[in-house]
Amino acid sequence: MGLKLRSSKGAFSLLELLISIAILSSGIVIILQGFSFSTRSAALSCEVLQAVLLAKDKLQELEFKENNSLIAQENPDSRTTAGKFQLRFQKELNTELNLYTSSVDIRWMRSKRQETITFQTYLR
Repeated sequence: MGLKLRSSKGAFSLLELLISIAILSSGIVIILQGFSFSTRSAALSCEVLQAVLLAKDKLQELEFKENNSLIAQENPDSRTTAGKFQLRFQKELNTELNLYTSSVDIRWMRSKRQETITFQTYLR
């Protein structure tokens, strides 16, 4: 009389279980990295939007001054701060075109890195 081994075809072996746990863990890590990336991207997008709105506000102020013939009185190099954003406005007379070349630089720190957006336009 020999010993009979019964194989259970419905159960998982230890090796199959370890492989499925490894695959599941890898999938979870990839999904979490995707969430992390999307969160960082959304935060950067929000900061860029804030910077663009600040620049638009400054350009509208300059347009108002231009329409009221006050642009010549505007300081040619001015700096302001709005929260974590630093705005720098520069104005220079282009004698060939008889127009002012103006630029608005917006800078802010993000994760120990400086971000910058620059807008340029001409004013009368």
